[in-house]
Amino acid sequence: MIIGDNGHSPTGYKYREVVIDLRKLLKKYRIARIERPVHKSNQLAFSVNQRMAYIYVLDESLSLLPIIQMLKKDHRIDIIAWKNEDGISVNIESGLRKGSLRYSPNGEYRDVYNQTWNVDGNHELLQLTSSNQNILSYGDYPDALARLYGALHSHSGRFIVVNAKPGCEFKAQSTPFHLAGAAHGSIHRQESLVPLIIAGTDEKPLFPRFVDIKEFVLRLIVQ
Repeated sequence: MIIGDNGHSPTGYKYREVVIDLRKLLKKYRIARIERPVHKSNQLAFSVNQRMAYIYVLDESLSLLPIIQMLKKDHRIDIIAWKNEDGISVNIESGLRKGSLRYSPNGEYRDVYNQTWNVDGNHELLQLTSSNQNILSYGDYPDALARLYGALHSHSGRFIVVNAKPGCEFKAQSTPFHLAGAAHGSIHRQESLVPLIIAGTDEKPLFPRFVDIKEFVLRLIVQ
């Protein structure tokens, strides 16, 4: 079995058009510096992975909403995601598209990966389409509901996940960027779809996703 680890999104060559500098975008806040320990006075900390980033809200007295409103002013940020106060549902907004979306697991919608969801709001924010039978299909963001939900519930803390539109990437302090090159890290299909070659068996993974490879390999071993 041969599988690619990720794809890449081509980046533009004009710095001001493609590099989203989070320190400048959220300059009104006290931001932790990368090379120093986090101080009690720091309000925000950034963890950047090229075309996506985690924005940690360290100051418990800060509301997430003003930060989200600032992020929405940048039209290069296509997805802004955070956990609702109930700790279960996920909220989605965008600097690129209007409206909002809220969703949680175990609802009336069933997606193409046999996962069920409650979904309320503008489906266009995640490029979702639904049939008359409430079957959800994905467009530019494959398996977006599960991937964002997993990212937001992967660890504790108050944080916002941001995703850059194709051609753009995030920067925080001295993190690298890739003008006239390529970058990855977002949930867009350009980075999400990779080659997969399987030989020596007629068996297939349940679905063509990384998370289904473990079950597939174990199934082959048991045979």
